[in-house]
Amino acid sequence: MLAEKKVEEFKKKARAMGLKVTPQRVAVYREIVSRNDHPSAEELYERLKDRLEGISLTTVYRTLASLENAGLVKRVPTLKDKVRYDARVEPHSHFICEKCGRIFDLDLLPQVEPNAVKEIGRVNSCSLICYGICRECEGGEV
Repeated sequence: MLAEKKVEEFKKKARAMGLKVTPQRVAVYREIVSRNDHPSAEELYERLKDRLEGISLTTVYRTLASLENAGLVKRVPTLKDKVRYDARVEPHSHFICEKCGRIFDLDLLPQVEPNAVKEIGRVNSCSLICYGICRECEGGEV
């Protein structure tokens, strides 16, 4: 139910920003918002190709680019070459398992001392990424 509420909010935001609400955009956004694993474009395509007629990997990439440009999804930097996406756009951090590659949300916000960067410029955003080994890969509870 929460995912559908977010999809409705997405439709309103997209229209307000002048972004067309196409079946492809809705399907891609719905898939991202319903998952917690920060999927790649390829994973989204594999999940949607049998459910959405005529969708291509190129369409998924273009959709993700338009959603990112509109501020509706964010890229999550990873250790690997694959770009991952997150529909949770409010400030938060991530933990990336160096063994399995899974990405977990962390409710930690990095702090930047304004005077530390004043000679460089203004900080608009800051993210924290923690790398380590998740509990499952460690072989149990921590």
